Amino acid sequence: MRRIARALFLMVFVACLTGKAHVAFGSPAADDGHPMLVKVLNPYPDELPTLAVWQSGIELRVAATFPNVPDFTCDSWCYESPMDCIGIAALQGGGIRLRHLDRDNPEVVYVTTVTPRPGAVEFVARAELVPGVAGGLPGTLRAPNLCWQLKRAPAFASAPDPYPEFVNRCFVFTERGRTFLGDTTRKPIPCRPASDKENNPPWVQMYCGTWQDIPEVNSTAWSEYSPDQYVTTIIGAVSRDGKYLAAIVSDSAGQMCQAWHDCMHNNASWTPAGALPEDRIWRVVVYAMKNDPEALITKASQDFPDLRPVPVPADATPGK
Repeated sequence: MRRIARALFLMVFVACLTGKAHVAFGSPAADDGHPMLVKVLNPYPDELPTLAVWQSGIELRVAATFPNVPDFTCDSWCYESPMDCIGIAALQGGGIRLRHLDRDNPEVVYVTTVTPRPGAVEFVARAELVPGVAGGLPGTLRAPNLCWQLKRAPAFASAPDPYPEFVNRCFVFTERGRTFLGDTTRKPIPCRPASDKENNPPWVQMYCGTWQDIPEVNSTAWSEYSPDQYVTTIIGAVSRDGKYLAAIVSDSAGQMCQAWHDCMHNNASWTPAGALPEDRIWRVVVYAMKNDPEALITKASQDFPDLRPVPVPADATPGK
């Protein structure tokens, strides 16, 4: 961890000296008292989400504060994968570029560009070889596991309510329309006793698409798969007052889940699947907006033309 932290510091320090980064230091502390590593200077703070990077333990988080939703900051752990961050650079226009090394393939660097847009933040990763390494990229690339967290958005976070109330505000789209996760069948957490309060009802759950077979898990698994399957790769939550929603979207998720850190995962794949590794991208977009599921689907479909459609009215099913 010292090596990673030192690399992060040097990357930011050198960028500042060369004038290639637009960063502000001494920004407000994060929720657990850890200071921000980098806060990007946003040229249009009334229009674009403001980005920052902070670290808590092993979690390197990209924070995004949206101006169009009151008091809304979400965090994206980049990444909950066996990768080490080796560089952060702030970009013109309020974006961030992250560089990660793959621990199992240390010749591979994943370069993620995080771009703020009105009402959205886009994450796009590409793979490249470490400079000086001969040969080509491996045929199979590790898909980054982005953990998208709502702990620091008071209107969306689980606290101070019991965690199942947060589950009841999270949603996917099923053949019934927008379906809140408390209205799905949720199977017990395999690695927890049946009597555990976190199994009554289950606090976490994985989901897969209607076009997929539901995987089997073993007794040590952190979560089970619901028999209720989504029809499109959108997962999100509604604010406690019902006025706003936030969601994370891709067009290639092989699985989605709602988990422990007031978090959701939209496990996107590298696309196009048949392209050369250097021509593939990994991409997700986070949205925050008024609670209008039809508008969410419209925005997501514009960003992802291959997004699977919802075959029924988006809000056909009321939540709890």
